Amino acid sequence: MKEPTWEKCHYYRSRRCPAQSTIDKAYLIPQLLQHSDLRAAIDACDQCEIYHKDKRKYRRTARPFKVVVSNKKPKRNIVGTVVDVSVKGALIKLDNWMDFNKEQMINLKLYYNKATSDKKEINVVNVSGLIKRVAKEKQELAVVFIEDDNVKKCANI
Repeated sequence: MKEPTWEKCHYYRSRRCPAQSTIDKAYLIPQLLQHSDLRAAIDACDQCEIYHKDKRKYRRTARPFKVVVSNKKPKRNIVGTVVDVSVKGALIKLDNWMDFNKEQMINLKLYYNKATSDKKEINVVNVSGLIKRVAKEKQELAVVFIEDDNVKKCANI
């Protein structure tokens, strides 16, 4: 059986779905709904412009943890916050803006727990990334992780 559309919809997960109550019923209690009500929920989600506009192959999770973005030339570190993350990439909001370009390689340090008092970096995942989208007005970067062993560790965050 095909996975329902709302299973992959990050708008539904973040409670920004325009048909939130209808989808909630279909998601939480599908066995209590009539077939026509369940079909209506599926149709509403399939026709949702928000979903189709920003459809994702991999489920994203909102995890507001800190990240340090660094590039090689000029060597600079920028602190930011992960807006959402998936197995393959992340959307990052930067605290201070620095010019970035599409297809630029960057290094990311993802701090997925509170830093320890002795400043050891045991709660850090280092990942290389490729910038796929730059939104200067929002100070956001969409980054695709480069395949390496750290991506598997990052997926378990």
